[in-house]
Amino acid sequence: MDRDRRRKFGQNFLDVPTAQMIAGDLPANAGEPVLEIGPGHGALTEHMLARGLDVTAVEIDEQCVEFLQNKFANFPNFHITNCDILKFDLDAWIANHGKPWLTGNLPYNVSTAIIAGIMPRLHLTQGFMGMVQLEVAERICASPCSKAYGSLSVLVSAYANTQILRKIGPEHFTPKPNVDSATMLLTPRADALQAPEGYFDFVRAAFTQKRKTLTNSFGGAYPKQKIQEAIELLDYPATVRAEELSPEQFLEFYNVIAK
Repeated sequence: MDRDRRRKFGQNFLDVPTAQMIAGDLPANAGEPVLEIGPGHGALTEHMLARGLDVTAVEIDEQCVEFLQNKFANFPNFHITNCDILKFDLDAWIANHGKPWLTGNLPYNVSTAIIAGIMPRLHLTQGFMGMVQLEVAERICASPCSKAYGSLSVLVSAYANTQILRKIGPEHFTPKPNVDSATMLLTPRADALQAPEGYFDFVRAAFTQKRKTLTNSFGGAYPKQKIQEAIELLDYPATVRAEELSPEQFLEFYNVIAK
Protein backbone atom coordinates (compact mmCIF):
# COMPACT_ATOMS: atom_id res chain seq x y z
CA MET A 1 0.00 0.00 0.00
CA ASP A 2 1.50 3.35 -1.04
CA ARG A 3 2.60 5.99 1.46
CA ASP A 4 0.10 8.64 0.31
CA ARG A 5 -2.77 6.22 0.84
CA ARG A 6 -1.59 5.35 4.36
CA ARG A 7 -1.29 9.06 5.18
CA LYS A 8 -4.77 9.77 3.80
CA PHE A 9 -6.42 7.20 6.05
CA GLY A 10 -4.04 7.49 9.02
CA GLN A 11 -2.98 3.86 8.69
CA ASN A 12 -0.30 2.19 10.79
CA PHE A 13 -0.30 -1.61 10.95
CA LEU A 14 0.35 -3.57 14.16
CA ASP A 15 2.75 -6.47 14.53
CA VAL A 16 1.21 -9.90 15.18
CA PRO A 17 2.17 -10.47 18.87
CA THR A 18 0.90 -7.02 19.92
CA ALA A 19 -2.32 -7.45 17.96
CA GLN A 20 -2.95 -10.82 19.59
CA MET A 21 -2.34 -9.33 23.03
CA ILE A 22 -4.71 -6.42 22.41
CA ALA A 23 -7.42 -8.64 20.93
CA GLY A 24 -7.15 -10.81 24.03
CA ASP A 25 -7.91 -7.79 26.22
CA LEU A 26 -11.39 -7.39 24.75
CA PRO A 27 -13.68 -8.80 27.48
CA ALA A 28 -16.12 -10.45 25.06
CA ASN A 29 -17.29 -14.06 24.91
CA ALA A 30 -17.59 -16.38 21.90
CA GLY A 31 -20.67 -15.59 19.82
CA GLU A 32 -20.98 -12.01 21.03
CA PRO A 33 -21.20 -9.26 18.38
CA VAL A 34 -18.29 -6.87 17.97
CA LEU A 35 -18.00 -3.79 15.78
CA GLU A 36 -14.40 -3.22 14.72
CA ILE A 37 -13.53 0.28 13.53
CA GLY A 38 -10.78 0.51 10.93
CA PRO A 39 -9.54 -3.11 10.76
CA GLY A 40 -6.79 -2.31 8.24
CA HIS A 41 -5.22 -5.65 7.28
CA GLY A 42 -7.10 -7.52 10.00
CA ALA A 43 -4.43 -7.75 12.70
CA LEU A 44 -7.00 -7.61 15.51
CA THR A 45 -9.76 -9.17 13.41
CA GLU A 46 -7.89 -12.43 12.93
CA HIS A 47 -7.56 -13.06 16.65
CA MET A 48 -11.12 -12.00 17.46
CA LEU A 49 -12.47 -14.38 14.83
CA ALA A 50 -10.33 -17.16 16.27
CA ARG A 51 -12.01 -16.51 19.63
CA GLY A 52 -15.41 -17.09 18.00
CA LEU A 53 -16.55 -13.47 18.16
CA ASP A 54 -19.06 -12.25 15.57
CA VAL A 55 -17.13 -9.39 13.97
CA THR A 56 -18.53 -6.62 11.81
CA ALA A 57 -15.70 -4.48 10.43
CA VAL A 58 -16.17 -0.93 9.13
CA GLU A 59 -13.32 0.06 6.83
CA ILE A 60 -12.99 3.21 4.69
CA ASP A 61 -10.21 1.92 2.41
CA GLU A 62 -11.49 -0.11 -0.57
CA GLN A 63 -8.16 -1.92 -0.96
CA CYS A 64 -8.27 -3.06 2.68
CA VAL A 65 -11.88 -4.18 2.26
CA GLU A 66 -10.97 -6.35 -0.73
CA PHE A 67 -7.95 -7.76 1.12
CA LEU A 68 -10.05 -8.65 4.18
CA GLN A 69 -12.85 -10.19 2.13
CA ASN A 70 -10.31 -12.58 0.63
CA LYS A 71 -8.41 -13.18 3.87
CA PHE A 72 -11.51 -14.09 5.90
CA ALA A 73 -13.65 -15.60 3.14
CA ASN A 74 -14.01 -18.84 5.11
CA PHE A 75 -15.19 -17.18 8.34
CA PRO A 76 -19.00 -17.02 8.59
CA ASN A 77 -18.60 -14.83 11.69
CA PHE A 78 -16.92 -12.06 9.64
CA HIS A 79 -18.84 -9.20 8.01
CA ILE A 80 -17.45 -6.04 6.48
CA THR A 81 -18.79 -2.68 5.34
CA ASN A 82 -16.88 -0.24 3.16
CA CYS A 83 -17.75 3.03 4.89
CA ASP A 84 -16.35 6.01 6.76
CA ILE A 85 -17.13 5.24 10.42
CA LEU A 86 -18.15 8.89 10.91
CA LYS A 87 -20.92 8.32 8.32
CA PHE A 88 -21.82 4.78 9.44
CA ASP A 89 -25.32 4.28 10.89
CA LEU A 90 -24.14 3.17 14.31
CA ASP A 91 -27.57 3.46 15.89
CA ALA A 92 -29.12 1.05 13.39
CA TRP A 93 -26.27 -1.43 13.70
CA ILE A 94 -26.43 -1.46 17.51
CA ALA A 95 -30.22 -1.89 17.40
CA ASN A 96 -29.74 -5.05 15.33
CA HIS A 97 -27.00 -6.54 17.51
CA GLY A 98 -28.23 -6.40 21.10
CA LYS A 99 -25.52 -5.02 23.37
CA PRO A 100 -22.35 -5.34 21.31
CA TRP A 101 -18.74 -4.50 22.03
CA LEU A 102 -16.99 -1.75 20.05
CA THR A 103 -13.28 -1.94 19.30
CA GLY A 104 -10.56 -0.84 16.92
CA ASN A 105 -7.18 0.76 16.49
CA LEU A 106 -8.58 4.20 15.73
CA PRO A 107 -6.99 6.39 13.05
CA TYR A 108 -5.14 9.14 14.93
CA ASN A 109 -6.54 11.92 12.76
CA VAL A 110 -10.20 11.20 13.63
CA SER A 111 -9.97 9.32 16.93
CA THR A 112 -11.46 12.08 19.09
CA ALA A 113 -14.37 12.57 16.65
CA ILE A 114 -15.06 8.80 16.72
CA ILE A 115 -15.00 8.65 20.52
CA ALA A 116 -17.23 11.72 20.79
CA GLY A 117 -19.74 10.07 18.46
CA ILE A 118 -19.74 6.81 20.43
CA MET A 119 -20.25 8.33 23.89
CA PRO A 120 -23.99 9.19 23.74
CA ARG A 121 -24.60 5.61 22.54
CA LEU A 122 -22.24 3.85 24.92
CA HIS A 123 -25.06 2.79 27.26
CA LEU A 124 -26.49 0.71 24.39
CA THR A 125 -23.26 -1.30 24.21
CA GLN A 126 -21.02 -3.35 26.48
CA GLY A 127 -18.35 -0.72 25.98
CA PHE A 128 -15.36 0.23 23.83
CA MET A 129 -11.87 -1.26 24.01
CA GLY A 130 -9.32 0.03 21.55
CA MET A 131 -6.23 2.02 20.72
CA VAL A 132 -5.60 5.73 20.31
CA GLN A 133 -2.58 7.99 20.55
CA LEU A 134 -1.24 7.92 24.13
CA GLU A 135 -1.77 11.66 24.57
CA VAL A 136 -5.44 11.28 23.58
CA ALA A 137 -5.89 8.31 25.93
CA GLU A 138 -4.43 10.34 28.78
CA ARG A 139 -6.84 13.20 28.04
CA ILE A 140 -9.80 10.84 27.82
CA CYS A 141 -8.98 9.10 31.10
CA ALA A 142 -7.81 12.17 33.03
CA SER A 143 -9.31 13.14 36.39
CA PRO A 144 -10.15 16.67 37.57
CA CYS A 145 -7.16 18.75 38.72
CA SER A 146 -4.73 16.78 36.53
CA LYS A 147 -2.67 18.32 33.74
CA ALA A 148 -4.39 16.34 30.95
CA TYR A 149 -7.94 17.09 32.12
CA GLY A 150 -10.01 19.02 29.61
CA SER A 151 -13.29 19.13 27.73
CA LEU A 152 -12.67 15.69 26.16
CA SER A 153 -12.19 14.23 29.65
CA VAL A 154 -15.52 15.71 30.74
CA LEU A 155 -17.33 14.47 27.63
CA VAL A 156 -16.13 10.88 28.04
CA SER A 157 -16.37 10.62 31.82
CA ALA A 158 -19.94 11.91 31.69
CA TYR A 159 -20.84 8.63 30.01
CA ALA A 160 -18.06 6.17 30.77
CA ASN A 161 -15.82 4.56 33.34
CA THR A 162 -12.34 4.92 31.84
CA GLN A 163 -9.12 2.93 32.14
CA ILE A 164 -5.82 2.89 30.24
CA LEU A 165 -4.87 -0.76 29.70
CA ARG A 166 -1.54 -0.78 27.85
CA LYS A 167 1.02 1.62 26.45
CA ILE A 168 2.23 0.62 22.97
CA GLY A 169 5.49 1.96 21.54
CA PRO A 170 6.09 2.98 17.89
CA GLU A 171 8.27 -0.10 17.30
CA HIS A 172 5.14 -2.27 17.19
CA PHE A 173 3.81 -0.54 14.04
CA THR A 174 4.59 -0.41 10.34
CA PRO A 175 5.30 2.31 9.42
CA LYS A 176 6.51 3.56 12.80
CA PRO A 177 4.49 6.56 14.03
CA ASN A 178 6.20 9.45 15.79
CA VAL A 179 4.09 9.01 18.93
CA ASP A 180 3.29 6.41 21.56
CA SER A 181 -0.11 4.73 21.59
CA ALA A 182 -2.30 3.25 24.31
CA THR A 183 -5.25 0.93 24.59
CA MET A 184 -8.12 1.91 26.85
CA LEU A 185 -11.35 0.43 28.14
CA LEU A 186 -14.47 2.61 28.26
CA THR A 187 -17.52 1.00 29.87
CA PRO A 188 -20.96 2.58 30.39
CA ARG A 189 -21.56 4.42 33.66
CA ALA A 190 -24.61 3.15 35.51
CA ASP A 191 -25.19 6.78 36.55
CA ALA A 192 -24.35 8.44 33.23
CA LEU A 193 -25.15 12.13 33.10
CA GLN A 194 -28.35 13.19 31.38
CA ALA A 195 -26.67 16.03 29.57
CA PRO A 196 -29.03 18.67 28.12
CA GLU A 197 -28.47 20.25 24.74
CA GLY A 198 -25.79 22.89 25.00
CA TYR A 199 -24.00 21.31 27.97
CA PHE A 200 -20.90 20.12 26.11
CA ASP A 201 -20.64 23.36 24.14
CA PHE A 202 -20.63 25.10 27.52
CA VAL A 203 -17.87 22.78 28.79
CA ARG A 204 -15.75 23.38 25.69
CA ALA A 205 -16.18 27.13 26.13
CA ALA A 206 -15.07 26.84 29.76
CA PHE A 207 -11.75 25.32 28.65
CA THR A 208 -11.10 28.00 26.01
CA GLN A 209 -8.53 29.56 28.33
CA LYS A 210 -8.12 26.79 30.88
CA ARG A 211 -5.22 28.38 32.77
CA LYS A 212 -7.39 31.32 33.76
CA THR A 213 -9.96 31.32 36.53
CA LEU A 214 -13.43 30.22 35.45
CA THR A 215 -14.67 33.80 35.54
CA ASN A 216 -12.19 34.68 32.79
CA SER A 217 -11.83 31.40 30.91
CA PHE A 218 -14.88 31.54 28.62
CA GLY A 219 -13.35 34.00 26.18
CA GLY A 220 -16.52 36.05 25.85
CA ALA A 221 -18.80 33.08 25.11
CA TYR A 222 -20.90 33.94 28.19
CA PRO A 223 -21.31 37.24 30.06
CA LYS A 224 -18.66 37.55 32.73
CA GLN A 225 -21.16 38.89 35.26
CA LYS A 226 -23.40 35.87 34.76
CA ILE A 227 -20.46 33.51 35.35
CA GLN A 228 -19.49 35.35 38.53
CA GLU A 229 -23.05 35.20 39.85
CA ALA A 230 -23.24 31.46 39.19
CA ILE A 231 -19.94 30.85 40.99
CA GLU A 232 -21.21 32.77 44.01
CA LEU A 233 -24.57 31.00 43.99
CA LEU A 234 -22.89 27.59 43.88
CA ASP A 235 -20.44 28.66 46.60
CA TYR A 236 -17.41 27.81 44.46
CA PRO A 237 -14.13 29.60 45.29
CA ALA A 238 -13.68 32.82 43.31
CA THR A 239 -10.41 31.37 41.97
CA VAL A 240 -11.95 28.11 40.68
CA ARG A 241 -10.68 26.90 37.28
CA ALA A 242 -12.38 24.68 34.70
CA GLU A 243 -9.90 21.86 35.35
CA GLU A 244 -11.15 21.59 38.95
CA LEU A 245 -14.78 20.77 38.10
CA SER A 246 -16.15 17.26 37.66
CA PRO A 247 -18.75 16.51 34.95
CA GLU A 248 -21.43 16.64 37.67
CA GLN A 249 -20.26 20.07 38.85
CA PHE A 250 -20.16 21.33 35.27
CA LEU A 251 -23.77 20.17 34.86
CA GLU A 252 -24.72 21.95 38.07
CA PHE A 253 -22.94 25.08 36.82
CA TYR A 254 -24.56 24.87 33.37
CA ASN A 255 -28.04 24.48 34.82
CA VAL A 256 -27.59 27.71 36.78
CA ILE A 257 -26.28 29.56 33.70
CA ALA A 258 -29.05 28.15 31.47
CA LYS A 259 -31.72 29.59 33.75
